[in-house]
Amino acid sequence: MDEHMKRRLDKQKKLFRQLGIQLDALSIHEKNFSNKLRGYDQEEVDSFLDEVIQDYERFYATISDLMDKWQEQQIIIRDLRAGVKPEAERPALNPEEIEETVAKLEADLRLLKKQIRPEQRFYID
Repeated sequence: MDEHMKRRLDKQKKLFRQLGIQLDALSIHEKNFSNKLRGYDQEEVDSFLDEVIQDYERFYATISDLMDKWQEQQIIIRDLRAGVKPEAERPALNPEEIEETVAKLEADLRLLKKQIRPEQRFYID
């Protein structure tokens, strides 16, 4: 298991323990069942557990995202109570203005390349 996945699973276990959730994706994946004469189809059980693991991963991602948003809101509330004004939101960008700006920057870049060194063979486009 790579280091990134190990850290992610450790964070998941820690969060789930805080929330009182006993199972995590890795413990479900590593669970082994004993075989009985009239037991369940092992492939069917494995397939179902894979679905459960995927749900746990989605739950973890959702919980983490919501906790991050909650923490951001707590900071905003704290700042408002302290009298700190929140930063003004930037106005929405107009796609046409963006395209015009990009085209102007590209034209300026071409002009700058010609002024610095006119030989085109030195540039990779």
